[in-house]
Amino acid sequence: MNPAPFRFERVAYRPHVTPQLRTRHALFVLLAMIAMVAAPSLLIADTILPPTLTMEFSPQTLSPGGVTTLTITIANPNQSTTLLGVGGFSVDLSPLKMTTLTGVGASGCVGTNGPQPAHAGSATASVITIDATLGFGPGNSCAMPYTIYLADDAALGLQNAESSNAITSDNGGTGNSGQAPFTVVAPSAPPSLTASVYASSIPQFGTTFLKLTPVNSNNGVLTGVAFSVTLPAGLTIDGAGPSCSEGSVHTGTSTFNLTADAGTSLISVSDGILYPTNPCYLLVKVQGIELGLQTITTSTITSTNAGEGDGATTSITVFDWVFDDGFEQP
Repeated sequence: MNPAPFRFERVAYRPHVTPQLRTRHALFVLLAMIAMVAAPSLLIADTILPPTLTMEFSPQTLSPGGVTTLTITIANPNQSTTLLGVGGFSVDLSPLKMTTLTGVGASGCVGTNGPQPAHAGSATASVITIDATLGFGPGNSCAMPYTIYLADDAALGLQNAESSNAITSDNGGTGNSGQAPFTVVAPSAPPSLTASVYASSIPQFGTTFLKLTPVNSNNGVLTGVAFSVTLPAGLTIDGAGPSCSEGSVHTGTSTFNLTADAGTSLISVSDGILYPTNPCYLLVKVQGIELGLQTITTSTITSTNAGEGDGATTSITVFDWVFDDGFEQP
């Protein structure tokens, strides 16, 4: 039997595509592409970003006994959402041998930021606490500066202040933690000295004060500061005045051992501790015993931790004391 008459053929079915169907298909593809592009943007719009935290010392280099400013800055990166309950961290400065001298709270804030942050307000405190109570409007930020004192026995080298944990918020979640590096160096500038007198001329046997002012240009304490003065023959010591200025702020009190015995000519200053934040001057009452120009020249000024600096010079003219009628005082 010949099977040829019963041959099978595979016939492909091709549906008839109308112009309307093509248009609908193209529209569907276009909408799908738009949805794919828009979806990430919609997701981002629904996401609330956490607050950010930055910490910075200024200056970042100081010496033991110096002062710096720690600025803590909190910001809301969201441009359309208010963050609530922002904070929830602290900065413990005690391991770094630092103490807070002043904390001014929220400063430099933009917009309405809610309650002021809690912070260490004592001159002996070492912990700054930012409670989780702050509210930050869209795009707002707040800088909080604290004046910080570094102890005399602080270690040299690179140091770092760190927040106890990352900053948090009620509706934006947890942000980043904060770090603030700084470097502790030995004082490098030697002390300097200025000398002046309250009266540039005095009558014979009259008196005035010689003012001696050691100067510390370092951001840190100078130790073992010393110098001396030998008065010229026309002057003698009448007595010593205050050994340091009073009423200065804050970190440490500058002190000196002053020897100035009445009737002698030698002024000796030794074992001085000189803080840059607490200027110190020494007063010695001198008497003119011989007529003429009397030039006072100090020795150089030295320190144990920053070397030797220049001395100073001043002068007093001792004149005859006469009455208005021209007769000399008996």
